[in-house]
Amino acid sequence: MAEHFLTKCQIELSQCLEIGGGLALESHGALTQALRERVSPEAAALFAEPLLSRGNDSAPASVAWYTDHPGEGRPLRALDEADRVRAEAALSERLRGIRAHLGDPEDGPLFGAALHLANHPDGDIWVVDGQPVILNWGMLPPGMARDPDTRGAHVAATLGRFLPLAGAPPLSAAEALARRGDAAPAGAEAAPPVSGAGPAGAVIAPDPVAPDPARRVWPGPIAWLPLLVLLLIAGGALAWLLIPGTRIFPARAPDPAIDRAEAAAAVAEINASLEQRLARLQAALDGAQCRPDGTLTMPDGRTIEGLLPPEPGNPADAPGSRAAADPRPILPPDPARVQVPSDGASAMDLTSLLELIEARTVMVVRYLADADAQPGQQVRAERGSGFFVGPDLVVTNNHVVEGAPEDRIFVTNRGLGQQYPVTVIKTAGPFGSTGRDFALLRVHGVNAPHFTLLKPDHSLKLQSVIAAGYPDDLLGDWRGGTDPVPDLAVTDGTVNAEQVLTQGTPAIVHSAPISQGNSGGPLVDMCGRVVGVNTFVRQGALRNLNFALSSDDLLAFLESAALTPATVTRPCQPQLLRPMVTPATPDTPEDAGAAAPSTGVPNFNLRSSPSE
Repeated sequence: MAEHFLTKCQIELSQCLEIGGGLALESHGALTQALRERVSPEAAALFAEPLLSRGNDSAPASVAWYTDHPGEGRPLRALDEADRVRAEAALSERLRGIRAHLGDPEDGPLFGAALHLANHPDGDIWVVDGQPVILNWGMLPPGMARDPDTRGAHVAATLGRFLPLAGAPPLSAAEALARRGDAAPAGAEAAPPVSGAGPAGAVIAPDPVAPDPARRVWPGPIAWLPLLVLLLIAGGALAWLLIPGTRIFPARAPDPAIDRAEAAAAVAEINASLEQRLARLQAALDGAQCRPDGTLTMPDGRTIEGLLPPEPGNPADAPGSRAAADPRPILPPDPARVQVPSDGASAMDLTSLLELIEARTVMVVRYLADADAQPGQQVRAERGSGFFVGPDLVVTNNHVVEGAPEDRIFVTNRGLGQQYPVTVIKTAGPFGSTGRDFALLRVHGVNAPHFTLLKPDHSLKLQSVIAAGYPDDLLGDWRGGTDPVPDLAVTDGTVNAEQVLTQGTPAIVHSAPISQGNSGGPLVDMCGRVVGVNTFVRQGALRNLNFALSSDDLLAFLESAALTPATVTRPCQPQLLRPMVTPATPDTPEDAGAAAPSTGVPNFNLRSSPSE
């Protein structure tokens, strides 16, 4: 995942172009890999990395854009003339290498989709540390037709002044094959400069289209002799390097998070989990029924959020009453209505799951001194997440605090109201060499409520979970200090797989979206117990895999620090408040068709998530 956040914008999913059965935006990894291999690393770095949220009933779809270039990003239109000319020249040069591959039926459609912009290039092209970066790619303006003529005119009006093309970029293998042998667009040689003139008055002209391969003149046999000699020398050197004891290059370091085999196993298990869920959703769709009182029930007789429907006239089923719910419902329930013990142990005092998570999850802040700052001046903050496992003890990831002096590490949340200093008691990591990524912090001057940890003796697969933390793409330019404490972000999902990673590390793969800044935050079940520590995201070509280190491994780490946290082993039996609004009961058979909509469907109101 690219490290540097640029901006976030709302979109309509209908704007997004589709490639290979999915959205072009979701193929950023495949796009950049193909560009690196076939064009150049600079061309691959042109396209900002998107983090797409498809939205829901209460939030529109949105995209957060990231880049590997460090520094502050600004739109092209905000630059002065000299900087803009340099950025446009670099952009034109890097785009030219893409044109020669638009006729490739394999990569041409993906490259072509990336050349479509949602808006005017002055707003969709940013510059970071002097390097051009393209945002809002793989999309068209809302409502625009997708026929080649309309798309061709749109591309000509956006990226066309940097990359003249003969017609619209391809979106399919057939369109890519049709481009083979295309000539340069009429007037391309006499096209206007990219933007004005260079410092010495020399204009920047577009690169002409490569000649037709069918007319290429091949060199004679003697011309190949130097290449043959070089190949023989290179082959001999490679053979020597492969002889045991003569290698001069170190072995490739393992992936710090998860290797290819483990990722493939996780994907296979997730696919099986998704197939089970798809079959369950289809069965629910086929067998769902609406009761006379308007409550929608699933084939097992429960509502869509796992409650048995209320019995008319039964005070125990009145609106706002508490009832047991299915731990594996069709849709996760609203955490504001899920009831859990407020102290983590007693069933007497209950609170909502959302309130419990907010009180026990913290933002871990470490301040870094700028090279130009005065000694001791705090000028820049990096953030992670953590959670209380004791009145003054917080768990987070080792990589969140690694390398930072203790006097620059603080924790905070809305309930604490201020930033508190910490002492690092124990760490375990780095993950790549130890299989662990934990840090235990003592927070000075607090007596906070804390989580209970689950020590499972049963599978968590397909159970509903909540991921909580402080992702960077929601905090924006929060700099710490006296800035108000930001709101906690929570996302819901299900456990897709339980997997053993490198060096025997147990991990949970789940569907609750997380991103940079969520590291060290809790993964919580519907009974308010921590089941894992969110640690990293593995980005795939079509989807991201969200990994949490298992609470089993966390318990072993805490026990090694002579700490005995509160634990439970029993499976979760969620307790859920019934909706406060009840469906209207028809007085007559004629009124039955006009009964109010079912209240068995929850009203979801999760807080902002890292992918929204």
